[in-house]
Amino acid sequence: MPAAYVTDLVEAFQDHSGRPALGSGRRVLTFEQALDEVWRLAGALRELGVGRATGLACVSGNRLETLLVRLAAHVLGARLTHVVIESATHHLAHILADCRPELVVADTPVPDTGARRITLDDLLRSAAGRPAEPVPVAAREEDIARVTYTSGTTGLPKGVASTFAALRARAARTRRHEGAEPVFVSVTSLAQRAGGRCLEHLLAGGRAEILDPFDPPGFAAVCARLAPVTTYLLPSTLYRLLDHPATADGIPGLVSVSYGSSRILPGRLEEALRVYGADFRQGYGTNEAAVISRLSPADHAAALDGRPHLLASAGRPVPGVELSLRDGEGREVPAGRCGEVWTRSPAMMAGYWHRPDLDAEVLRDGWLRTGDVGHRDEDGYLYLVDRVDDMIVVAGDNIHCGPVEAALSRHPAVAQAAVAGRESAVTGEEIHAFLMPAAGHEPSDRIAAEACRLVADALSQAHRPAVVHWVDHIPLTPSGKPDKQRLREGTPPRSTGPGT
Repeated sequence: MPAAYVTDLVEAFQDHSGRPALGSGRRVLTFEQALDEVWRLAGALRELGVGRATGLACVSGNRLETLLVRLAAHVLGARLTHVVIESATHHLAHILADCRPELVVADTPVPDTGARRITLDDLLRSAAGRPAEPVPVAAREEDIARVTYTSGTTGLPKGVASTFAALRARAARTRRHEGAEPVFVSVTSLAQRAGGRCLEHLLAGGRAEILDPFDPPGFAAVCARLAPVTTYLLPSTLYRLLDHPATADGIPGLVSVSYGSSRILPGRLEEALRVYGADFRQGYGTNEAAVISRLSPADHAAALDGRPHLLASAGRPVPGVELSLRDGEGREVPAGRCGEVWTRSPAMMAGYWHRPDLDAEVLRDGWLRTGDVGHRDEDGYLYLVDRVDDMIVVAGDNIHCGPVEAALSRHPAVAQAAVAGRESAVTGEEIHAFLMPAAGHEPSDRIAAEACRLVADALSQAHRPAVVHWVDHIPLTPSGKPDKQRLREGTPPRSTGPGT
């Protein structure tokens, strides 16, 4: 039987044929027009040798057309790797060699790894000259639909292989809106969570709008024009909205916000809840496991109504997902104790692409070790503390970065904080703090010292940063997490000072 994830999408496009489906600027495609383009692209790709289990890489900007290529690849049953080129994109040569594509579609120069190449525009021109004839769905449930690469902050990126069955399990968790569907406005990478959200929204008969590049005034204008609007934001994107004069006091038309990918500052989240008045929901997940837990709009409302600690939570497991916190020996820990997050669900990856050695490290009896450390309270809410490997060893002491970053961010003059370790001839490693100043505050040694004092008071003297770097921005990986590798190795954009 054809993969239900793909046939469900095709049927949704047929059922809603006359309604607007995909937009970007002045261009708007109805469901019928979008499906016709998918058929044409599938025919063109098939003539280029793409078929079931064939590797296809798409390297591009954040363009609407790549969603159509993605759908065409799914129809053919191809194994897709999608990379959106951004300022933080790195290891592209490794990714293109590792995913083993038969064909690379690109709108930018890419490393030559021996695979056949065609420009995205040439593919689109070739498809435009073809009839829009339906193509039989070749994908099967057990086939690998996507190989998505991790950020590679601790080494080379790893390919995460997901089957069509897993994609369907992920789509089944999509929230269905009551009444008229808000328009989903995509402002983050289509190769990451936003691309999946677009397809899930289309599956429900809703419209998706691609906004690229993102800027707060442009986002506000789109929300006003297409109201009501829902969106998915990285914490850093939400902070930009809060700090920009055009969006600091509200965004008319914005009714729903999902956020995730990295930890959010509870104080800034509370500010956003009060300013925007929209439904907020958080999704915690990984490339390997998809969404694991959610903090619902009701949870956010409860936080404003006397339970502020919930804003630091990653919520509770979503239906169909099992979650367990375990110690280093794999034994479950009680509520209140920290342990590694283990999870099990039909949405999990099939494994790492051609890396059985890594599979053996993280897959145990159907469970996935996420590498995230956290604890649960008596009500079942999960609180993430850090990554197992996001640790700095200072004179033999293991210092987790997450609690240090949280303490630094409590200073009112600090908008964001990230912590990384750098080599030291005295202590092996030392803690370097990277601070973004809050609006209206100028960087100073006094503020740096006060922020470091908060760390020592909340944790211990051993957790106190040795060096503070004031920066204009925190570099992010393509998935929106602080890029610790660049922080460890790069030159800070601004002046530095002692943290002691």
